[in-house]
Amino acid sequence: PTRDWQLVLRAERQHGMFQPETGHRDFALTMALPPRFFLTAAGPAPAAPWVEALRNRRADLIVLAGGLALLLALLSRQGWLAGHRHFTAIRLTILAVVIGFVGFWGQGQLSIVTPLAVLRGAMQGGGLSVLLYDPFSLLIWAVAIMGLVLWGRGLFCGWLCPYGAMQEFAHHAGRRLGLPQWRPSRRVGRALLWSGPAALAALIATVFLAPDRVETLAEIEPFKTAVTMHFLRPWPYAVWAIGWLLLSMVWFKGFCRSLCPLGALMRAGDLLRLRRWIPRRTECGSPCQLCRVRCRYDAIAPKGQIRYSECFQCLDCVTIHDDPAQCVPLILRARASQRAA
Repeated sequence: PTRDWQLVLRAERQHGMFQPETGHRDFALTMALPPRFFLTAAGPAPAAPWVEALRNRRADLIVLAGGLALLLALLSRQGWLAGHRHFTAIRLTILAVVIGFVGFWGQGQLSIVTPLAVLRGAMQGGGLSVLLYDPFSLLIWAVAIMGLVLWGRGLFCGWLCPYGAMQEFAHHAGRRLGLPQWRPSRRVGRALLWSGPAALAALIATVFLAPDRVETLAEIEPFKTAVTMHFLRPWPYAVWAIGWLLLSMVWFKGFCRSLCPLGALMRAGDLLRLRRWIPRRTECGSPCQLCRVRCRYDAIAPKGQIRYSECFQCLDCVTIHDDPAQCVPLILRARASQRAA
């Protein structure tokens, strides 16, 4: 608004009836803001782009921070949450909010593209200030990293990933429709776990060997199609994203547990975890196998140990562990007490 600009009106007219010729003439008017609207000779200094980003998303960030604080408070009381009679409804409500607010509205779907961009920036000696341009996603990254320390990969993969939440709803839809469930054998399941690290290794190699191809190969993640573009992309991308959701109707969160490169990175981040937060008893694994059989992620070893790098923090095993009507050791102890009485 401090600079002069021109308003141009073009007038056109056709001359002749059988083969008219179009003529035109431009009328230009120079426009300038009157001096009375200026307070100083020079305009104010523009704010840094990341400051503008914070201002523009202030309301979203406040809501997101409040929601993340509430989620962390709930997960810090995992026993109470897992034992709540409406636990399933609470979990699905949170996942619905993650899809709607974090995903579609806030565009906070984390992607492997960000760590690869950080790696590429470190190689080229560039700064990481570009991360500040998306404060919404940056806050989720910070909480996800904190979750790695407290619980492992489960906080993000189990609670904060919009596409993962879509897959969980798809699986619930499959149960409503009476579709069969496919659980790969132990050998096949362990083999599929290596597809994610293989995809991650290929993407990291691409950063070094063909950096211009990184974003193209990162399309192995359906996140951009499903969340960022709302499935409105050319049909190969849409088929890829929708196909994994359809597969999740029979194979519980198949993409998350196999090909996801971001999930593979989160599995590696499990090295940051400081504690084993899932309670266990000496009977877990021998003789009781109930939690292992019920675990839809196959994150419990035959001997009862929790594979935290594969745990999505669904809390199903915590529910069983604390329920005297489900936990086999508690049931046997109660029966023994009754017989003794």
